[in-house]
Amino acid sequence: MNAVNQDKQKTLLPIVAAIAFFMASLDTTSVNTIIPYLSTIFHSPLATTKNIIIFYMIANSLFIPLTGVLCQKYSCRTIFCIALFIFTLGSLLCGISNTMNELLAARIIQGMGGALMLPVGRLAVIQTFPKDQLIKALSMVTIPGLMGPLIGPIVGGIIASYLNWSVIFFINIPFGIAGIYFALKHFPTQNDKNVRIDIWGYFIFAAGIALVTYALSLYSETTAYTLPTIIFCVGLVLLGAYWIRSLYHDYPLFSPKLFKIKSFSIGILGNLVARLGCGAVPFMIPLMLQRLLGLSPVACGVAMLPLAISAMVAKPFVSKSIKLMGYRNFLFINTLALSASYVSYCLINEHSGWVLISVLMFITGFVNSMQFTAMNTVTVLDLSPKRQPAGSCLLSTVMQVSMASGVAISAILLTLDETVHLHALPATHFHFTWLYLGIITVISAFIFVLLPNKRI
Repeated sequence: MNAVNQDKQKTLLPIVAAIAFFMASLDTTSVNTIIPYLSTIFHSPLATTKNIIIFYMIANSLFIPLTGVLCQKYSCRTIFCIALFIFTLGSLLCGISNTMNELLAARIIQGMGGALMLPVGRLAVIQTFPKDQLIKALSMVTIPGLMGPLIGPIVGGIIASYLNWSVIFFINIPFGIAGIYFALKHFPTQNDKNVRIDIWGYFIFAAGIALVTYALSLYSETTAYTLPTIIFCVGLVLLGAYWIRSLYHDYPLFSPKLFKIKSFSIGILGNLVARLGCGAVPFMIPLMLQRLLGLSPVACGVAMLPLAISAMVAKPFVSKSIKLMGYRNFLFINTLALSASYVSYCLINEHSGWVLISVLMFITGFVNSMQFTAMNTVTVLDLSPKRQPAGSCLLSTVMQVSMASGVAISAILLTLDETVHLHALPATHFHFTWLYLGIITVISAFIFVLLPNKRI
């Protein structure tokens, strides 16, 4: 590839990947907003309609673990285009569904495409950019994914109020078609046809992740924890069985040798713990605004715009900060700041003004955006080209599970505090929950301090 084409690829590839991230996250959160509306449209019980979310999550969980080895065998370009096609087809089928069963089946197809799309987009960026340019490229990809959950409620509310519900799915189609066109021109094509796939290992690992994800979704919706706990434990047993299998298998999906790379193993663990707090933010802030200030879901989405704006504002500061401080020092300080931003929501009550709320959300969005970009980059920074597909895929899996865990943990903490402090003001329950989330996040700061202090 000549220099002009390389420059064009480095310009367009992150944009295409970012659009895919944004499209998937916007679709998920905007659909979540209109679940009650869809329940009415399809004359379906709310419990059944919620399967629109759960089926999509399970499909994601089942197919994310396969993306790394598929990209190794068939190339990022091929798998990304297939993923976009499946997601776009699923969106079309969702939009033309006439019954709830048709919509649920279409959401499974859409979830399959989404599962393949996101890790492959990240892997394509990792394979294309050298280490000194990786942080900027990944920040361009990460930030739209952060914005989707924040503006999704606005989009969902507007579509539900003024347009036909199917528009929420049809808006994906032109983006999907454009993404396929540009991916065919600019995504990397390196592959190794000799790569072998551990099918049984995949089934064991995917089943374990799917059960854990499903259990976490149940935790956030119920106070009867027996069934989700059983499902969660079965999932953990399957994941343990996969780990034992990977130790003795010649070509595992995720080689244990990955964890001999210090930055990867610490990055994965730090990601897992830090995202417990990050994953709670899109759940906790709208809930807090609705319960304490009485806002509608659409009004909550508008009120949360400072989070999205600050995520964009933070973009130029990430690489400069890491160049100045190094990954270890930056992540330690930024994680402490992130923890403090969660605890700062203890200042909010039923009488809080919008200036205070907006300032706190702006700070959270700014720090959160830098955290995501730095964590993602340091985790894959030292992976060899041979290890990049599996490492990126495992990072995506950990991201999904930990974000779901964040919602589940915050829901459990909030419910427990409401049970223990029966006569406390509603704001008090949120204060305790934010405090616990801040404490959890601090733990990850002391994980990141174990990193070597590399600079860009």
